[in-house]
Amino acid sequence: MVEVTELVLAVLRQAWLALAGTLVAVAGLAMLSQVLRAAAGSALSARLFVWQAISGGLSVLILALFGLLGAPLLAQAAQHALPESAGCGPVADLGALAAALIAALAALRLLGTAFVAVVWASAGSSASLSGALLQAAEAVFGVLLVAAATPIAAHFLGVC
Repeated sequence: MVEVTELVLAVLRQAWLALAGTLVAVAGLAMLSQVLRAAAGSALSARLFVWQAISGGLSVLILALFGLLGAPLLAQAAQHALPESAGCGPVADLGALAAALIAALAALRLLGTAFVAVVWASAGSSASLSGALLQAAEAVFGVLLVAAATPIAAHFLGVC
């Protein structure tokens, strides 16, 4: 059981690294696009284009940093959210494994939503930003549910 969980966690880590690399590449290209757009607006003396490019570049940068810095912290917070005395035996092991898997899935989902938001922001739209924030909140809620469910399950099963 532990070997399977470690294998799944390794696959999720590799998926996270691939998605993070893609996010960095897309954010870099989006920033370059916004810089070129600001330069063109400056050459045409169109202040509106320059300010739109600056705000678009800042939004891409903020979203990328949120995705790259928020996802690992979410996974660490989920792993530390479980109490140490959730029971003993298989219930405690299953709770720890479930928390690790859900934290990894939540981090991957958060990075995926940040990637979608960066793509939309680089295109000049903010349509999916609310959806990205909603999915990030769902991931955090799932982690909180796992942190609360393990001690409750241990109590009802009468373990230790």
